Amino acid sequence: MLALFSVLHAAILLLPAFSWPLWLARFAALETSLAAFATGLLAVLLTRERWVSVAGAVALVVGVTPALSVIPEYLRNDQRFSLVSWLTGGPTGRPSVKLDVPMGATVSADIWEGAGPGPHPAVFVVHGGSWRSGDKGEVPHVSAAMAEAGYTVFDVRYRLAGDDPWPTGTTDIRCALAAAAAESARFNVDPARFAVLGRSAGGQLALDAAWTAGPACGQPVPALRAVISIYGVTDLEWAHDNPYEPDVVDGVAATELYMGGPPAAARERYDRASPLFRARADRPPTLLIHGLWEQCVRPENTTRLAEALESRGATVRMLLIPFAEHGFDIRPGGIGEQLSRGVLLDFLAEHLAAG
Repeated sequence: MLALFSVLHAAILLLPAFSWPLWLARFAALETSLAAFATGLLAVLLTRERWVSVAGAVALVVGVTPALSVIPEYLRNDQRFSLVSWLTGGPTGRPSVKLDVPMGATVSADIWEGAGPGPHPAVFVVHGGSWRSGDKGEVPHVSAAMAEAGYTVFDVRYRLAGDDPWPTGTTDIRCALAAAAAESARFNVDPARFAVLGRSAGGQLALDAAWTAGPACGQPVPALRAVISIYGVTDLEWAHDNPYEPDVVDGVAATELYMGGPPAAARERYDRASPLFRARADRPPTLLIHGLWEQCVRPENTTRLAEALESRGATVRMLLIPFAEHGFDIRPGGIGEQLSRGVLLDFLAEHLAAG
């Protein structure tokens, strides 16, 4: 039974996903790959049956490969992996949170209050969901870790595509920035130390908001000290024309909904919404994180933007995580989650001078 379980686990991990349910199964297998290693090892140790030993050995190798492949990135970025965190779900602290606080006529946020005396630097979190779904409250363990490190976190709810296509979401993020700066004393934050962090579609929104000038909602928007995009879309036309096959998240339709049509009908809007075409030397320091086993947003979105920023002299840091799928940071304590959380906390400490 151990051998069969470990072989099934390994097969799900290796086989391509042809539908959303299969993708979810593959994601779960990847995030629990050490379990396939453990069961394969037990199968090898507990019997001398040849077929069980072979099956267990194959599953053992498949299960441990994702963990071993990430070791160089842990070393390169001066991070440590905790098996205890992987088993228990990582950090368990939950700082004080104020839910659904109005930040303007169309925007609200959950506010995670930074630990210690203020005024605190602030991080504005932008959720994913292909621009058409999702909500604030995603990946709460990372928001908690940032709050424990001394950052006040504004987890923003913005209007979604469909009735509200681009640039409505970007405008909402910038309105939240302006509102927090205008009422900095109330929120106990320092408007000179703001950053934006977005995931997936939120990565595009975070970069778009950080790189857009001018006021929002009738108030000035403070200059940002840092921006973080995690598996974000950076070239909308390229992403539209180069989807994964099969397109398990229906990204082509989501992009057209967000942009108001295909690239041929709205090319100027696609270019203006794509951070890749707006890379400049004076952009705030940028951290780009992406998994290399993606089947939703291609890693080229990150590598091409990093190259463009670096070639123009901007401050940019890139983290590419082997065997990490889209949403790798959703599970607290996961191999990729621990690495990315440590890197983004280091990046924020460097550029926002917190704690």
